[in-house]
Amino acid sequence: MERIRRAAIRQRNGRITEGSNHKEIRELILASTYEPIKGTEGFMTTCGRFVGRKEAVGIALASGQAEEIADENLGLSSSDMVHDFPIYTDPLPEEETNYEFL
Repeated sequence: MERIRRAAIRQRNGRITEGSNHKEIRELILASTYEPIKGTEGFMTTCGRFVGRKEAVGIALASGQAEEIADENLGLSSSDMVHDFPIYTDPLPEEETNYEFL
């Protein structure tokens, strides 16, 4: 079953940038290009497809990744996603287990 993988923005030049949410992605693009962002906000799926916010609604609801959509006119937002949406992309640091006691 296809699921939502990450938030994404597809720029007019075809380049797709992924991130935890659209605000983070806009900041990444702005920091690397210093140009206004012209593109489409959407999501990448587990099948490698870019889908717009409105198409993403059906995928997220069908897969159980969202229970309700806050703004039907906008479509899916990262905040609509339930806990299993991958918010943090970096691996968690390994817990220190070698303790020395004085």
